[in-house]
Amino acid sequence: MKKFALRALVLTAAVMISGSVFAKSLPLETFFKKPQYAGFQLSPDGNNVGVLAPINDRLNIVVIDLNNRELTPVTGIKDQDVSGFIWANNERLLFFMDKDGSESFGIFAVNKDGSMARTLVQPLASQLSKGQRVIRFTQLLDVLEKDQDHVLVVNNDRRASYPDVYKMNIVTGRKQLVQRNPGNVTGWITDWDGNIIGANYTDGVEGGFQMLNKETGEWEEYTRGRYDEPGYSLAGITGDLEHAYVNSQINPDGSTRDKAAVFKYNLKTREIGDMVYEHDQIDCCNVMMTKAKKDMIGISYMVGKPEVVYTDEKWKAIMDGINQALPNTINGVSSMSDDERVMTVVASSSTQPPRYFLYHTERKALEPMGDSRPWINAGDMAEMKPVTFQARDGMTLHGYLTLPKGSDGKNLPLIMNPHGGPWARDGWGFNPETQFLANRGYAVLQVNFRGSVGFGMQHLLSSKKQWGRAMQDDVSDAVNWAIGEGIADKGKVCIYGGSYGGYATMAGLTFSPELYQCGINYVGVTDLPLLFKTAPDAWASGMDYMKEMVGDPDTEKEFLEQWSPSNHADKIKVPVFMAYGAQDPRVDISHAKVMEKALKKNGVKYELMVKRDEGHGYRKQENQYDYYRKVESFLAENL
Repeated sequence: MKKFALRALVLTAAVMISGSVFAKSLPLETFFKKPQYAGFQLSPDGNNVGVLAPINDRLNIVVIDLNNRELTPVTGIKDQDVSGFIWANNERLLFFMDKDGSESFGIFAVNKDGSMARTLVQPLASQLSKGQRVIRFTQLLDVLEKDQDHVLVVNNDRRASYPDVYKMNIVTGRKQLVQRNPGNVTGWITDWDGNIIGANYTDGVEGGFQMLNKETGEWEEYTRGRYDEPGYSLAGITGDLEHAYVNSQINPDGSTRDKAAVFKYNLKTREIGDMVYEHDQIDCCNVMMTKAKKDMIGISYMVGKPEVVYTDEKWKAIMDGINQALPNTINGVSSMSDDERVMTVVASSSTQPPRYFLYHTERKALEPMGDSRPWINAGDMAEMKPVTFQARDGMTLHGYLTLPKGSDGKNLPLIMNPHGGPWARDGWGFNPETQFLANRGYAVLQVNFRGSVGFGMQHLLSSKKQWGRAMQDDVSDAVNWAIGEGIADKGKVCIYGGSYGGYATMAGLTFSPELYQCGINYVGVTDLPLLFKTAPDAWASGMDYMKEMVGDPDTEKEFLEQWSPSNHADKIKVPVFMAYGAQDPRVDISHAKVMEKALKKNGVKYELMVKRDEGHGYRKQENQYDYYRKVESFLAENL
């Protein structure tokens, strides 16, 4: 067996002194170099562990034999990273890649010794068809423990947003139809043996879940409701297939709540039972289950920092021991053998990049496996701190503030960094980009503006048709909070975001230009009618939701144009840097062209970077280096 050694790059740091900031100025590559290790996953029998590691500057799969600690590279992809992988059985791995950011992911297979490499599903470049982006995919649904020659996959060749289920051979790639989509199913539910037992569906602005009646073969609707009405969704099903857990805004007595909680649920009677856990600030929670127990072991959630409450005494004892051994990080199990004899543990914080360990449950022993970025000293990084403040209408907003290491936290240049989505959220943890900006002397502020997920129904619905309006006001209020607290220098604020955050960047520069000295738009929306016109076909199931939440391009075109930054370039008075991927299936490159034309017409100073081999964000290391060098020089010049 071929041995393979992985070596860490040792970087030296200089000292930068800027005003009251004393910090080590680290090379850009320190933050954006491919991690030495990522994504440890144990084989089902626990005898091997797979990991992503850089080979020729691309992340590839390496397998470590835990009996002799030999490392074997099993893939050698040269043109792009392996996006992820999974053990199909103890001998064979499946891994996933698209082509240049097209998001039409292919499925590939290889044995743990690197033999029998096969392309099971060829990745496709995104294509334009009748003005829309076409994304075709075959995605893994479940591994079949009782049929180790096959896995379950979903494929959307027949209907773009409503995939069918197939059984696929992991050597030949041949597929056999298992379950035809009965209607508007967007996600499938399997039992612990990989059998299809239920499905989540979307029907316009309504949705819910349905279960398959084994006796009749008919689908039975369990719940249906609009997105803006209280409802519940499955969070986990126990091994007896009679009991489950739901995230619900409906209480057992029929009353409703703003923030979802976890309840028990009876699949036979279809009744919501006792509450398991609730939190007064967020929708709650992720239900944690294991194959060995086939039931809940705990729940996880995040208000500021990640939190876990273990309901299983065995697991509570395991994690108590791990947390005592690793007291300065947030620790979690990322994979385990089927018998839970051995586990991989990931430990990280906002200053510590992930570190990986093996945990042997019988010996209660924790064994180091590797650091993702061993060249980074946590003591040189800046702490990300959860913050809360009030929006102008009194709504409580949660966010994160990262101050340059060694600064006094006063009168700093500020990067306002709205997240993408917008139906997503910012979270706490190690963020290379945030650390890079803080290392260059900037305070970084992130805010979960209204519409960010997980903060209750009122928080979500208050964002309806508020792109550029109340959602943008939340971003402005975050900036003004930082200025009012004395953290930010009001004459040195830049707004920088990607995707929806790129829209928020351009909206900030057009609708509140007095706040900012520059803006960085990374793969951002600039024209709202254009967003709908060029939307990928895979978004069809959610298009009615988008029309209600953003605006309907057929009946409200003038409204959407009113809140499109490309129509207000005359209000921009500061420099703009924009970066896009030519293969982006979500935010079409035409958004860059429309905005560039408007900026040029109005004499706005701008720079535009376009990478031909990237999609919705830059993944390739050389392109990331180019991009962040430009970000660094742009901020240095304008802030």
